[in-house]
Parts: sequence; structure tokens; C-alpha cells
Amino acid sequence: MVKKMNKLKILVVDDIPSMRSLVVQFLKKHQEIEIVGEATNGSEAVTFTREKQPDIVLVDVSLPDKSGLDVAKELKEHNPALGVYLFSAYDADEIRDFHNELPSADGFIHKANLKTELGDMIKKERTRRASHHS
Repeated sequence: MVKKMNKLKILVVDDIPSMRSLVVQFLKKHQEIEIVGEATNGSEAVTFTREKQPDIVLVDVSLPDKSGLDVAKELKEHNPALGVYLFSAYDADEIRDFHNELPSADGFIHKANLKTELGDMIKKERTRRASHHS
């Protein structure tokens, strides 16, 4: 008998509606994904994460009320098992600098490589969750 995998619940955080829509549209193509919400700023991200209990939160680095870096740190402090991924349009060198500053993020996704890197994130989280539950 094949064990049914639970869907990965994802919260998308970006203040730009077109970017949120693009990310959500891509993620909805994956049967194993459930979008549990969309937030437009850091405060909403924290509140929605507590209310909706996602497995993964995708957080834009640049938000109107607080840095995505600060949001990621706050989310991980409350729930270390939560998958937190920052995404941005910054170039790869700047992203590496961010990663060095904030090891609490599980990864970074460059907006120019959205589809490939979101696919990689899904695989990484599936593997991580499978190893925690076996």
C-alpha cells in the first residue's frame, strides 16, 4: 500500500501583487502544494503563519514594514521546524551576503530563476520532511 503524502502548505509573502500571483500560479501547478495564504508585509506574515500553520513561508527580502530577513528570523525563533525561504531580485553575490547574515533562512530564491528554484525548494522540503518522519 502506498502511503499518501500530505500536501506542503505554503504561505507567500510579497508586497507586489503581480509577483505574489506569479509565485502562487507556479506553485499551484504542483499537486503536492497547498497555498494557505498570501501576505503583503512582514506583520501579516507573522500573524498568518501563527494562524494558518504553513510548512513553508516564502518571504520577499524587501517588504514595506520590515525586512524579510527580520521576518525570517522571527518566524524561525517561534518555529525552528518551519521552512523559511527568502526570495528577491538581488544578484547572487548579494544573496550570499544575506545568507551569511541570516543562517536561519533555509534557502534563497532569485526571482529571475523562480520556476527552477521553487521546484528545487519543493524537492528539498519533501526530503527534509521525509527524513524527519521516518
